[in-house]
Amino acid sequence: MLRLSELSTFVRVATGALRRERDLGDFEIYCSSSEQIVARLNYTSDIPCRGVEELKSLAGDGIALRIAMKRNPHESGAAFEPGEPSLDALRRCLERARNASVVDPDFSGLPAIPREPKPGPIEANDLIAMRDGVLVQGAWSIIRGALSSFRCGSAKAFRNAPKDEPRGLIIGGDLTLIRDRIAVGGSRFAAVRADQSAHFRASVAVLIEALEAKATASALGGSRAAIARLVPRLGADAMRRAFALSGGERAPSGTWRVILGPQPIAEILNYMIVPSLTTGAFYTASSAYHGRFGQPVMDERLSLADDPCASGGSVRRRISCEGLPAAKVDLIRAGRLVGLLSNHYDSRRLAADEHRANKLGADAAVSFGAGNGFRIGEGGERRFDAHPGSSGTNIFMRSRGGMDLKRMLAAVGDGIYIGRVWYTYPINGQRAGDFTCTVSGDSYLIRNGKIGPPLVPNCLRINGNIEQVFAHPIAVGARAEPAIVWGSPEAYYVPAIAAEAIPLTAVGADD
Repeated sequence: MLRLSELSTFVRVATGALRRERDLGDFEIYCSSSEQIVARLNYTSDIPCRGVEELKSLAGDGIALRIAMKRNPHESGAAFEPGEPSLDALRRCLERARNASVVDPDFSGLPAIPREPKPGPIEANDLIAMRDGVLVQGAWSIIRGALSSFRCGSAKAFRNAPKDEPRGLIIGGDLTLIRDRIAVGGSRFAAVRADQSAHFRASVAVLIEALEAKATASALGGSRAAIARLVPRLGADAMRRAFALSGGERAPSGTWRVILGPQPIAEILNYMIVPSLTTGAFYTASSAYHGRFGQPVMDERLSLADDPCASGGSVRRRISCEGLPAAKVDLIRAGRLVGLLSNHYDSRRLAADEHRANKLGADAAVSFGAGNGFRIGEGGERRFDAHPGSSGTNIFMRSRGGMDLKRMLAAVGDGIYIGRVWYTYPINGQRAGDFTCTVSGDSYLIRNGKIGPPLVPNCLRINGNIEQVFAHPIAVGARAEPAIVWGSPEAYYVPAIAAEAIPLTAVGADD
């Protein structure tokens, strides 16, 4: 990765060069160096394997330019150039941005800070310069922990099976490091603004085919100490759960009382709620909370916020990819919708929208900050070749009057504990609030207020609505736990929620 000083120096020089271009009214120059390194777990007991694959990486250095033409303040263009930053690259980028410029009536200028605050110290993160060997060691610690736990559990689980009978043990997952450095400058900034961040995500899935058992474990954090503390135990944790989930039962279709664990809640938030809590979604009238800003949208025990500077969050960002301060945004407070994630463009065009009152609702006079404009790549890192969009960082769901799991189980009585889902997506359009997902594992029947027999993986599908989950829950968990959603740039910290009537459909049941 390029050093932060290299990025800042280039942006400073580029800003001086662009100020001399007479046809430009405004400009913004963005420079980034990012990297995603993946240690892939690939252990199979009955097929030759490597256990841990060689490291894979996705790295990118480059610049991005946004310009507004002096002849028409609504005429803007954008372009990017990969590779090491240079004035030659800047010239190529500028030529393409000019050629790509179009008149956009909704474009009202580039971001600015009227009174630019004195920048604080850039956080030192020991993951930003961590050597690859730490990831390799961490991945192997997951495999070793899983195999050790498998040997301990096999004696009991397979005591009546022939010794040479295949067990079908599969251990998959990854340990991923995501890190980036950025620098931003422009005609509306007095100085170059720079930032860096790094965090890791780890997930492991264990499948014991002979037992038809599947279980998972995950962790995320923002330091080497967190890797050393959390990662080595993931394999053993997942393996223990897999043995506990063996001999699963199927459940019939119907309307069930359920407890949705942290991972399913994170999935529903990621695919249904967070995309609806942006100024862009309200502008396009696609939010599931259309016309309800300032009104209750969840149970009053629930609150939701995004906090890029949270001490307990794994993702730490001081500034957005538009150079604006990144700060906590309260989205839902005591069940009431009070804030939205926003980038500069969407914030401005919603503010000027003549249909704003209809789209927001009674509380239409509110203004929205623009500290969530991030250029996010496929791996969750900040990248020059992505366009600024409204994105979260650390999403926290807090609960008031929450219960521990034992009390939640008692409140449900009879039902299903759903520990993991996948293939979550909206149906009937985002605005309808309808979603579907498949119960993929880590799930149990609840009988007489206690955990009962495990469920067979992938035997049920949820077809529900967000109101059934969040509007009137039976109970909410007391503790927010970290959860990973595959492919999402946000880190989630959420409690379990018990819901009264969730429609479940049996999958693959015998006729």
